[in-house]
Amino acid sequence: MLLPVLTLMTLLAAADPLAEARQAFSEGQYPEAERLALQAAQPPQEGTALYLVGLARFRAGRPAEALEALDAAGRATDAPERASWSFNRGACLYALERFAEAEQAFLEATPDESLARLAWVNAGFAALDAGSPERASRWAEKARPGASEREAVLVEELLSLVAHERGLAEDAAAEAYRQGLVSFDAGRFDEARAFFLQAAKAHPASGRALLMAGASAYLRGERETAREDITAALALPLEPRDIQTARDYLDRLSFGLRAQGREFRVSAGAGLGFDSNVLQVGVAARDLSTGTASAFAEAGLGLVARWRLSDTVFTQLSYDGTQRAYAVSSAQDYSLQLHRAAVALEWEVARRVRLGASSWGDLFFTDLSDFRGLQGSVSGSAWAALDESEWTSSRLDVAFAHKAGLISEFDYLTGQRLDAMLSQEFRLKTLGLTAWYRYREDRIGTLEQAVSGSTTQEYVIPFAWTGHAVGASARLVLSERLDASLNAEAEWRDYLSDSYLRVQSTDGSVEEWGRRRREDFRFVLGPVVSARLSNHLQLSARYELLVNTSNVDTRLADPAGTCVAPDYVCHRYDYTNGNYQKHLVMLELGATW
Repeated sequence: MLLPVLTLMTLLAAADPLAEARQAFSEGQYPEAERLALQAAQPPQEGTALYLVGLARFRAGRPAEALEALDAAGRATDAPERASWSFNRGACLYALERFAEAEQAFLEATPDESLARLAWVNAGFAALDAGSPERASRWAEKARPGASEREAVLVEELLSLVAHERGLAEDAAAEAYRQGLVSFDAGRFDEARAFFLQAAKAHPASGRALLMAGASAYLRGERETAREDITAALALPLEPRDIQTARDYLDRLSFGLRAQGREFRVSAGAGLGFDSNVLQVGVAARDLSTGTASAFAEAGLGLVARWRLSDTVFTQLSYDGTQRAYAVSSAQDYSLQLHRAAVALEWEVARRVRLGASSWGDLFFTDLSDFRGLQGSVSGSAWAALDESEWTSSRLDVAFAHKAGLISEFDYLTGQRLDAMLSQEFRLKTLGLTAWYRYREDRIGTLEQAVSGSTTQEYVIPFAWTGHAVGASARLVLSERLDASLNAEAEWRDYLSDSYLRVQSTDGSVEEWGRRRREDFRFVLGPVVSARLSNHLQLSARYELLVNTSNVDTRLADPAGTCVAPDYVCHRYDYTNGNYQKHLVMLELGATW
């Protein structure tokens, strides 16, 4: 350790009881000066005497005891002048190798112009020994203006030592960084992180070393540690390419829209499947078929663009189009084409809080031979998400849609939909789980459909309903190229008005037969297994089960005597068979670029 010049400020001689102690101090008789000063350490000169005790002890080579005396002097009513007292405390602290405290004490002495340059230099020596050549260089530069010849020599000596330390640190940092890269490339991320941290310690201004330490932690699954390292790296000098890399890592360490990263992606898929009950779609005209099964082919195209508007705001534009075509002629009218364009925006309000909004439009077309518009809709949603930890997130979504039948045939599909959904996500290393609750109001119209072959009877079929649903989904990563998922949902639907058969009697009066308020329970289960065949190709096999139970079904038995005038409240007049099962299987090949 190189001791800086430490100037001990003595007291001017004066005709007082401390004169003998001061005389002994000036003659180098430090033990005697200490003894005499202790005898005189009484008010009103207690602080002055104890200050001299501290100076004597320091000169006698006892810095710890000197510091005690100086601190006691500073508490006395006649405490010594602050700047010189701080300077001498710094000398004691430096001798005790308490360098950070010594640096601070010397800095507190700089307001005194007579001490300023020497205090700056000594603060620099203390900073250097504390391991900060950057601060040492800064204090040396502050001491340079107006320095005397002796002070200028000390400044140059300090700067020479700073340059030497920086050279050693840079050599050590470069070697540690090189070894870290070797370990990183070999997949030994724990070892790589230790080397990168060693490089960052040897060269504190190296943002790249901290960035690589964070990357190593990320690849070891230590998300919180990785985020801390990479955030700290962004506060240090980095090349533009490294800044972008750091932000990309932070994207991966985030949740929501940001976690999906910046990209432009094109996807396409094609598949073959089988639907055991095509005609049961929930909003079709009256059909009492118990099950029209058909094979189908499906093709789709997707475009996604995501980018960062700022460090906290992220956006996404997307388009998806699909076409499903049924093979059986009686099911071809249920073939469906969908187009959706959407925009989404998400803002990281705080470290673990996200707010978002999105808007999208849908167009549905139906049939193959008589291709025509089915329904269009414009929707908007907003959400708030709280990422409680690296493993859990809660989210509240509210969405509203206005829907319209595209031609008069489908006017009954016009109306509004309101959704409110609360979800909780759990994330493990290879398993993701989400549980949710949803409230939905689907306030679309009513279909009035004439009974085949009759001019006096027509079914009144309302499709508006409200419902409560609960569900859960899970995704398990089985290997690098294989994963599986499972979705389950249970929903209770209450229709908002009665369905019935409107009958016009021969006398012109109108009766309503079979008036009933529909209530349904739906259960959906859907497992999927996906295998990644290459960097661009994926093969997926999916199955979906839909079970619907309802109090509206022409096949339900009626108690005796119910199907009589005037109400004819019996299931014979129901408009559909609401109790059914639907099985769907599909094999799909998808590609992404």
